[in-house]
Amino acid sequence: MARAQKDTRPIADQNTSEAACTYAALILYEDNQEINAAKLAQIIKAANLRVEPIWTKVFEKALKGKRVGDLLHGSSGSAPVAQTATNTTAPAAQQAKAPEPVKEVKKVEEPEEDVDMGGLFD
Repeated sequence: MARAQKDTRPIADQNTSEAACTYAALILYEDNQEINAAKLAQIIKAANLRVEPIWTKVFEKALKGKRVGDLLHGSSGSAPVAQTATNTTAPAAQQAKAPEPVKEVKKVEEPEEDVDMGGLFD
């Protein structure tokens, strides 16, 4: 029986590990596959990288139930956005609030004091 060879690749640093998990999650998203720790680890291994197992678990937990596409496009990614009921008095309330003019604040410049540097720049 042949023994499985020990993985001798060095473990990636934090920034590389985060980037590897991010790219692996994006690959899974593009393939419309579930994002879980096992699949993330498989992609990272295929990329000839080695990360601490905690990173894949963290990404799985962080992305569980989220829509990665919504996260990419700026939405919160958690729940669908509920449409709010429109109120007919809302436009009147918005018109009633006229924007206040911006008041300009003037800074008073204080004269600089000469500090003796002990002949450093003479």
